[in-house]
Amino acid sequence: MHRPFPTRVLIPLLLLTTTAALAQQTSTSGSTAQAPASTHTSSLDRLFINFVEDAMIVDQQRWEGWFQYDDSEFIDYTAVYGQAAFQLFANTELGGRVGFGKSDTDSGDLDGTGATDLDLWGKYYWNLGDRATEVSAGALLTVPTGDDAAGLGTDAFALKGFVAARISLEAVVLTGTLGLQANESGRFLGSDDLDGETSFTAGAGIIVPWSDSFSIVGELSWKTQRFEGFEDDGRVLGGINLRLSDRGMLRPAVSFGLEDGAPDYQFIIGYAHSF
Repeated sequence: MHRPFPTRVLIPLLLLTTTAALAQQTSTSGSTAQAPASTHTSSLDRLFINFVEDAMIVDQQRWEGWFQYDDSEFIDYTAVYGQAAFQLFANTELGGRVGFGKSDTDSGDLDGTGATDLDLWGKYYWNLGDRATEVSAGALLTVPTGDDAAGLGTDAFALKGFVAARISLEAVVLTGTLGLQANESGRFLGSDDLDGETSFTAGAGIIVPWSDSFSIVGELSWKTQRFEGFEDDGRVLGGINLRLSDRGMLRPAVSFGLEDGAPDYQFIIGYAHSF
């Protein structure tokens, strides 16, 4: 199925972030001073889709909860999620997330409520050159705790290894990630066993620190099919990191599917608090 609408969304998103970057760069032109501290984003300024596969790690610990609505062609989801991340050892982040949701299918026969799959991750961080370049490498394990009969899980383990990088330029922060995910065979919405595939994942993002308390986030992500016969998952996202206090941040975002394996659109609003 062709999806022209997300393409019309992608162009304004890229124009918005590029215009913001040029505006800040213009305001600092003619000066030999180093880039302002706001261009070196804090640990609260994280991505949305690739939160785990972000080169940044938490300072000590971070707790985050959010509401999420997914609209797809045959099934919609409403869910609340929670995640926590900790730096228990130097330059290392360990974390986990899980949700509780409700599915709504077109026929109504397979609707259900329950837990989602559980994600657990760990990664190691390197700081190269006064935080101008940050890299990390890690692994993400998906545990099949979700109800596959209701479409809230896939009854399959998945393990992904990834590398990520952040580069702080004069007015923006650029991010990128590459990964490889091994998927166990599973089930979905009462289907027979699905043959697991090896997925390739990639993502790119831009963070524009508009002020000390406000950042614009743009993301592109791509994942090849997880199961044989499924579609690739491609998405574009635009979001905001709005700092409410030294430790708290409001995080709304909306994403649009670029491939049939992704929701047509997804709405997220969450709150993150660090300690």
